[in-house]
Amino acid sequence: MPDTNIAKKRLSRLALATLISVALIITVWLIGSYWLLNSQWLPKRISQFEGIEIRWSQGSSRHPGRWELENLYLAREDETLPISIEAERATLSLSLLSLLRGELFINALDAEGIRRFTVGDIALEAQGALHVADTALGRERLAVPEMTLAITQGRLVRLSDQTTLVNAIDLTASASLDEVTPTDPATGELNPELLAALSASLDIHAQADAWDVFMPYLDALPWLFLNGRGELTGNIELREGTLEEQSRLTLNAPELRLTLDERQLQASTHPPAWIIADEPPPRHTATGQGSVALSVKDGRLGFATQLTEVTLADTRPYALDTALRLTSDITNQRLDRLESPADAELTLEGNITRLDMLDRYLAETLEGQGIRLSGSGRIDAEVSVRDTQAHSGHLWVEAEALAARALDFRVEGNGTLEAKLAAADTLTATLDFTQATLTHHERTLLDGAALEVNLQSPIDPARARELATATLDWHAARLPDIRVLQPYLNAYLPDPAPLELIRGQAQSHGALSINHAHLSGDIHLSGNGLTTRWQRSDEDTTLTSDMQLALRLNQAALDGTSLDISGSRLRWQVAENSQAGERLESILAIREARFARANDVPSGQFRLEGSVQRLGFLNAFLPDAHGLALSGNGQLFAQGAFRDKRLLAPTRLRIDANQLEVAFLDYLATGRGELTAQIDSAEQARLSLGIPQFALQRQGDDRPHVEGRHFALTTQTEQLSEVLESPAPEYFVTRIALPITEVPDFTRYNRYLPESAGITLLGGQASLASEWLLDGMNAQGTLSLRAYGADMALLDQRLRGDLHLSLNLTEGDLETRRFTADDSFLRLENIIRPDDGPSADAGWWVQLSMNQARLDWADPIRLESQIGLDMRDTGLLARLFLARARETEWLGRLLSVRGISGTAALVINGDRVSLRGLRLDGGPLTLLSDITLTEKSASGALYARLGALGIAVELEENQPDLHLLQPRRWFERWRQARLPALDD
Repeated sequence: MPDTNIAKKRLSRLALATLISVALIITVWLIGSYWLLNSQWLPKRISQFEGIEIRWSQGSSRHPGRWELENLYLAREDETLPISIEAERATLSLSLLSLLRGELFINALDAEGIRRFTVGDIALEAQGALHVADTALGRERLAVPEMTLAITQGRLVRLSDQTTLVNAIDLTASASLDEVTPTDPATGELNPELLAALSASLDIHAQADAWDVFMPYLDALPWLFLNGRGELTGNIELREGTLEEQSRLTLNAPELRLTLDERQLQASTHPPAWIIADEPPPRHTATGQGSVALSVKDGRLGFATQLTEVTLADTRPYALDTALRLTSDITNQRLDRLESPADAELTLEGNITRLDMLDRYLAETLEGQGIRLSGSGRIDAEVSVRDTQAHSGHLWVEAEALAARALDFRVEGNGTLEAKLAAADTLTATLDFTQATLTHHERTLLDGAALEVNLQSPIDPARARELATATLDWHAARLPDIRVLQPYLNAYLPDPAPLELIRGQAQSHGALSINHAHLSGDIHLSGNGLTTRWQRSDEDTTLTSDMQLALRLNQAALDGTSLDISGSRLRWQVAENSQAGERLESILAIREARFARANDVPSGQFRLEGSVQRLGFLNAFLPDAHGLALSGNGQLFAQGAFRDKRLLAPTRLRIDANQLEVAFLDYLATGRGELTAQIDSAEQARLSLGIPQFALQRQGDDRPHVEGRHFALTTQTEQLSEVLESPAPEYFVTRIALPITEVPDFTRYNRYLPESAGITLLGGQASLASEWLLDGMNAQGTLSLRAYGADMALLDQRLRGDLHLSLNLTEGDLETRRFTADDSFLRLENIIRPDDGPSADAGWWVQLSMNQARLDWADPIRLESQIGLDMRDTGLLARLFLARARETEWLGRLLSVRGISGTAALVINGDRVSLRGLRLDGGPLTLLSDITLTEKSASGALYARLGALGIAVELEENQPDLHLLQPRRWFERWRQARLPALDD
């Protein structure tokens, strides 16, 4: 028992000693740890570790190695990667062995009331909790195997400029960093494998500025700027420094502004593009409600901006209520290896109010006269940007009031615009109009048209001016007034233009191609009742016709200096006035037609062929005074050149006429023939025509035509330049040949005879040959008329025989139609009086030779001439004028004297024929007479002496009165008394 008690006492004393020792140790620990934690000796000792700074305001420790601290500041000091944390309260557990080795190893850190958590230049200021474990913060060794962070009402600050990047942050995050050497000891640079050691998971909700959050990512898109503040949310998973699939960071902003700077949207190796002269490229802004997002999907890190209810503006708004989306992505890889995206895709849909904002992209084409737009409508656009340069795109605009101007043309109507950018340097645009109106220099060319404009151009303005092209297609269009085409004709015609468009409407379709210097294509016009006028100095010809024109523009200079319309075709129909319903159609194929204008002087060359129904267009170049005029139809061939108002040699026109009508003097020749007109030199021109088989009639004469062969007419000039001013007759020489003309009805020439004189052609056939030379207003010619077996009447006596009239006309005046007819003659042969049967008159002949003759070519003809008379005998004359000579055969034989010749003065005037001073001599016969034939009777007197026998006869209306006593004296007294009356 005593031993037991002793043992118990010893155990009690040991337990008490141990308890006192423990209490002492605890007291010493508490006092020591309190001193260590609150005397600043321990943080100073730890801060002496390389790259570590730690401090706190006060602390306590309930067990060794675990400290409760207030106002903790813990930092890894390093110029490359500084890390620090400031917290109001923290529980810190450090490894004492590491501290003994001069290292800081955090077994655990639980911080609350985080004031600031910094990594590099970024500081997070927030209220929240931070937990890290087993963390090494040495200069040579950095490891954070476990870290969690939960904050509210935080903000993210860039320390370099104290800019708040994000605020109102609610964040939950976990991360781990495998042990790594953070910097290269030799260079001090950040270890590239640092991010490979980092993994994290982060959920964030905050208020942020889009510029601060996303622009660092968009650094390679210098043309793009984001502005706006909104709600930032995100869920990010990071594994070994790489963002995981479905990671996403989104900013939703009630007002977001997206700005595109065209100064930056250009390749630096190219000259500035899309710039209107003297105007800087604008900044395009899109303002609206939207979101900005970064996300990882399918191995791509993508950027997307979406805006709704957007207003687009450059210097002022040009689109309203639009939806816009901008996207860009890059290959997802470790964060330190990411490259900022250089490519982007932009889509836009909404309402555009100002299409003129597109002018900067289209207007600088075609030598600065490219397309300029106006109007409003719906827009749908897509643009792709590659390496700060627009690479491809598509634009669609639909407008009820769309207008486009280019090269002084203006198109307006309901329409659509589609534009495409391909291959980074080529822009194509298509404008499609319905019910469109096309104007040029304020002149309406087309209306009600379905019209399409296509433009293709390089983006570079320097290249666009030379390489841009445009096409214009239209159909179902109406040309409201053909007069608007007159200025385009005048550009290549002499002044004043010989062709004037008066009035009319036409339908049109066609296609044109345009580049910076030229225009080409096809234009089709079809009109009914178009009125045109051919103009000349002294006469205009107005024509109303239906017309179809297929105009091929091979090349037309935009400055009006050249035009090539070779291959064009013109068809027109003219209603013939004389036959209702008949339509004369002409077709003209323009094989070659090249025109130019230099120093305001037009010139050109041409080659034409076709069928022409109205040859009257040539009359503008023919002398009216010669009575020359053409009409008819045929096949036309023409080739030549002109300069200003002058056709140049060699120019040639040929017409193979199916029906050719040639008016000359008072006559009209018709038939199938050939016409040629040519210019032989600068001042020499000639028109020739021939009709192998022709019909001839006097103009205004409705009697049957005469027929002939080998009609030829030539008119020429040696003063072509004067003719082109005015075809005055003095500039022309005309030759006309009618070598063989058959006159089936000889009576047609009665119109040239004095009807009341009793001289009448009763029947028979005749042939006519004639040649004329018309030199200005002077004329000369020959006419030979032969009739065989012709029936004639002289007063009441019928004659039959052969007639030969030869007229040699000189010194003619075309204005008065008066000629000198010297050396002309009329010969009658084989004359008989058929009513008396066979008689001594058979074979009788007479010839009248004209000297000092003046002929007026009138209807009837007027003639004054001294004539020479030769006849076989006087028997026929005696029987013509003396009934007794006809009734008494012996008297007729007595009065028939052969070998008669004589002279007289012949006057044919109106209806009167007079022979004055007639003297016939032959053998024993002398005959003197003054006789007048008028009102189908003969009046006058004659004296005849036959040997020693003399007789005088007075005729009063064919009634003879013989005077046998002193007949010569009676005749002289009669002549003296009657001569004034005969002159009247």
